[in-house]
Amino acid sequence: MRRENEFRYSKLANILREQILSGYIKPGEYLLSENELCKHYGMSRTSVRKSLDQLLKDRLIVKKVGQGTIVSPDLVVPVSERKVLRVLATSPSHFADSCMQTLIDAFQQKYSHVDVKFMSFPTLDFWESIRASSEMGLQPDVIFAGDRQCLESGLSDDDFIDLQEPLEQSLQAMYPRMAGAFRQGEAIIAAPVTFSTVYLAYNPQLFEAYGIEKPGPHWTRDEFVAAARQLTVDTDGDGIVDQYGFSVNSAFNRWPVIALQNGVKFDGNEDKEPLVRTLTFIHDLLFRYRIAVNSAKFLRNSDAFVRGKTGMVLTTSIELAGWRNEQLEFEPQVAPLPFGEEKGTLLIANAFMIPSRCSDPELAVEFVRTALGPELQESIGRSSQFVSVLREVNERLWDKETLESLNIRDERIENGHFLFEMIPDSNRVEELDSALGLFWAGLEAAEAAAERLRSLR
Repeated sequence: MRRENEFRYSKLANILREQILSGYIKPGEYLLSENELCKHYGMSRTSVRKSLDQLLKDRLIVKKVGQGTIVSPDLVVPVSERKVLRVLATSPSHFADSCMQTLIDAFQQKYSHVDVKFMSFPTLDFWESIRASSEMGLQPDVIFAGDRQCLESGLSDDDFIDLQEPLEQSLQAMYPRMAGAFRQGEAIIAAPVTFSTVYLAYNPQLFEAYGIEKPGPHWTRDEFVAAARQLTVDTDGDGIVDQYGFSVNSAFNRWPVIALQNGVKFDGNEDKEPLVRTLTFIHDLLFRYRIAVNSAKFLRNSDAFVRGKTGMVLTTSIELAGWRNEQLEFEPQVAPLPFGEEKGTLLIANAFMIPSRCSDPELAVEFVRTALGPELQESIGRSSQFVSVLREVNERLWDKETLESLNIRDERIENGHFLFEMIPDSNRVEELDSALGLFWAGLEAAEAAAERLRSLR
């Protein structure tokens, strides 16, 4: 826990330090308030204060009683004579935390005359921050973002370089599903560097402790429920169940996997029955069988699983890499999704974009090409266990059974759907999410919740 907290303090301190030293926040200007920093970066007030204390010790900031925190008016930011490549990234990001420095080091081994300036902006106001940065003269050369963010810049496709020709070889080596994921018209505006299906992970230590057989390729829903029942235990005998079989996350990037497996299409025209069946099953797990716990969607996803308090969870390789930074005491294993007859699941990806106005397009392309190189992709996969966008790399790192549990078969990513493809309008995602508040509390029946969702189509 102590190492995890120190990682968070350092992470925010480093983000703010780079924003100050890059000139994004100038001497004498105010930082966001503590409340705003908590909100934007998803951290507790204690973590934010410790981050600010680090910057205070470095004499980068000054706290003004009753007014806030400003960048030290006496700070002089040195001007470099070297060539600079600016990489702006969304935050929080498990890939950026775990792998970006490795990528920067690999790039600078080839281009030692270039300084890479890496800066993170909070997800909530990401594109607004990018625009503000550009207006201040800090034009990004490379942008790192999540899959939906790549398509919600509010800019035209012409504002980004078409990566089809400059990255032709890299794109040809990718899974076709990934290579074409960010095609807009005739152009490819973003190149994914890692991706993941949403899959079922389990704690092998708990399975072994309770004598539960390892999930096989044809694991059924009944077997899933039976395993979750065995794992739901009052471990200390105080009359309160403190270990559950499954973490159900109410976020729209997790639970719809159960719906997809039951035939829900999320296209506004689906039958009501598959949706009712899905929601009834979730209520069964949470309230009738009482073998699952609802994870808080706005905190670190599925915290109970990380603490060994639940046996199974829907997750991604990207999220799992972030958990490893928190010193997991076990190595999660992958199980086939057992929730229905359909084999659908969700996809997520992180990708690079190159603005048309970047200072050196050739250098920016080389940075992204470095990220997609087989050697670096394999190195990142081995060290952090991210899934590569390159088939050849995954087949060296993962066995066939694991890849098939991730819905990856040969060069195909089967029945994987990006949320932005199913529901293009992010406002509609928020509407659908808000409509389920009573359902998740167990205060609205599955039938009524399904009808409410269908009324919003």
